[in-house]
Amino acid sequence: MAKRKRVIDKELRTELAKEKCYEIMDYLMVQFTDTNDIHFNYYFDTPDFSLAERDITLRERTIRKENHTSYHLTLRVPTIEKDTYLEYHQQLNEKDMRLLIYNNKLPDGEIKDLNSIHGGSVKNVNMIRVNRIRAPYKDIEVYFDKISHRGKTHYEIGTKIDTTETLPKDQHAKQFKDLLESFGIAFKQAKRRSKKFQ
Repeated sequence: MAKRKRVIDKELRTELAKEKCYEIMDYLMVQFTDTNDIHFNYYFDTPDFSLAERDITLRERTIRKENHTSYHLTLRVPTIEKDTYLEYHQQLNEKDMRLLIYNNKLPDGEIKDLNSIHGGSVKNVNMIRVNRIRAPYKDIEVYFDKISHRGKTHYEIGTKIDTTETLPKDQHAKQFKDLLESFGIAFKQAKRRSKKFQ
């Protein structure tokens, strides 16, 4: 039986110039590598692109960390709170991943059963490669993404706001924004990648 998981996801992300990205990474003593935390993100939509119209994301993420590879299917549905999504997660095996990516066949499980959202028929519409590195900063974890899409490279910095933590989420956000301001960067929420990179 497929593993099921649902979470409320709130993420703060902002775009960076390459120079600023590396400047902050140097400050936090981290660097990108080609062997740790590489994400291959495959995005799906309905034949009439109704998911994009409703700000819903259906994504398969293949994660390679050193010698381990895992496959994750995620459905993100917007909530009434800005930049906050209800996420349905399902871990896949390699066979189901390949059937989804190459044959557009949704694997059995909760996400496939949500026919009222996707109608049961989806197609692979995009792929984005992300090289991610994480760093602790005060009470939060910051991540840096080097994004490759159709021959171009983009950079982002972000943090996830965990609503289960005892530290108020406003304080999480403030620490992240204060870090950016210390490098002369005004926070501006980055567009969702499923919309920006098409």
